[in-house]
Amino acid sequence: MTDYRRDEPIKEPANKYQREIKPGVFVDVYDVLMTFEVYCPAMQHAIKKCLAAGKRGHKGTAQDKSEAIESIKRSIELDRVI
Repeated sequence: MTDYRRDEPIKEPANKYQREIKPGVFVDVYDVLMTFEVYCPAMQHAIKKCLAAGKRGHKGTAQDKSEAIESIKRSIELDRVI
């Protein structure tokens, strides 16, 4: 089991999109998308919706999930064109 004691000062995120995934380690959704090589814009949109469903203040969780589903469907359509 990892010991997550904070022996050093807490670092602050570089921008408002970053999230702390482990003590002192900040990433944003774009870091995750690049790491996992997600290049389809529709799939990127769906992933962003899923990761922050209902947490962005202007839409509820159900609406974000519904929009993520629609984005995944669009990604499938785009795959058929290629």
